[in-house]
Amino acid sequence: MKILLIIFFGGGAGSVTRYLLINYFNRIMPSSIPYGAMLVNLVGALTIGIIYYFITTKLLINEQLKIFFTIGFLGGFTTFSTFNLDFFKLIESGNLGLAITYAAITFIGTITLFYIGFSLAKLVA
Repeated sequence: MKILLIIFFGGGAGSVTRYLLINYFNRIMPSSIPYGAMLVNLVGALTIGIIYYFITTKLLINEQLKIFFTIGFLGGFTTFSTFNLDFFKLIESGNLGLAITYAAITFIGTITLFYIGFSLAKLVA
């Protein structure tokens, strides 16, 4: 039961953070491309790369913190369900080129930033 509460609170914190950042970025950068969701996914990928390094090298030993941040916070923070909806809306509105650009930046960017996060964590550890 304790693990479920850790995931619950982490997920809630991640979801609220995602909501605030998406709305903020979409307000300051209005565009046909949903920059807010894209940036949240990129930041989430960078963060999980850093955390994954610490998990795999056993530098971050506390199991509850691992669960809180990876399954909870980052699970609530990253937005692939929102990504899918935004991608669909771009296609539906006839913006196929923007949809492909959005998908490419998101997929390539999240994979790249995961690796960068992992590598940065390795450098500082």
